[in-house]
Amino acid sequence: MSGAVAIGVDVGGTKLVAATVAEDGTILERRRQSTPAGDGEQVLRTVLEIVEALDDAGELPVGVGIAAIVDPAGVVRYGPNIGVRDLPLAARLTAATGRRAVVKNDATAAAYGEARVGAGQGADHVVMLTLGTGVGGGVIVDGTVVEGREGFAGELGHVIVSDGGRLCPCGNRGCVEAYASGTAIGLLARERLVDREVESSLREDVQLDGKAVTSAAMAGDEFARSVLEEAGRWLGVAMASLANVLDPELIVVGGGAAIQAGAFMLPAARASMAERLIGRKHREAPRVVPATLSDDAGMIGAGLLAADS
Repeated sequence: MSGAVAIGVDVGGTKLVAATVAEDGTILERRRQSTPAGDGEQVLRTVLEIVEALDDAGELPVGVGIAAIVDPAGVVRYGPNIGVRDLPLAARLTAATGRRAVVKNDATAAAYGEARVGAGQGADHVVMLTLGTGVGGGVIVDGTVVEGREGFAGELGHVIVSDGGRLCPCGNRGCVEAYASGTAIGLLARERLVDREVESSLREDVQLDGKAVTSAAMAGDEFARSVLEEAGRWLGVAMASLANVLDPELIVVGGGAAIQAGAFMLPAARASMAERLIGRKHREAPRVVPATLSDDAGMIGAGLLAADS
């Protein structure tokens, strides 16, 4: 297993992906299977099995990024899409294998991966936003992951951008997740298509979602482009608040909804953020850049967090 420094595991709502990871983030060997959602013990067994398959010698530490709220001790407090609550995953992994184990929220792990070996390489102060079904995020300050007292730091999708605005899945109103996620993009397009004077190929799409809007925008549909630009402007409002609080060197934007839509969303986000920065005439705005590690960011970041611990 020459070159591997850790095993990284990404536990999502539907799939569980793991790999041996080198110091520079290179993936050496990869395994994938379905996530046994709804059963914390089975999630643990599945992680143990895949770790053993990748390194039966038991030499490598293991890092897990999971779509859940995780406290600093590696206890998975709440994973709504996985059905896991109060699972001391890090401690259980160490007890079962003798390996050093680190468990973090998946977006936090992705932020660390991008900061260490991805789009944020070389920067000490990085904010990452992940756009998918929802909006996640992570914060790196002085090269260190910011977790907060109970592990709730980094819930960047729930920065309020419009008090009393759109209902967010979290139960609050006006979160950026309700304006700039893949789900929100589809909803925004549906709302605006109520105006019968709007011309768009999306009128013929019976399952209108963020992917459909992005595909139409890439095909030249001006209405679809305007929807993505509007979502980007809301994203920029959230970025301004994050920049005013954290003063990062750069903001990395990743996640499935951003891979192609970023071409339309990010210019609008940059402009919207720049308009709202405190002291904007006397400071350089943080760079806003697309992620480079794609879907592997969480897995790579989790592995490197374990290696660096």
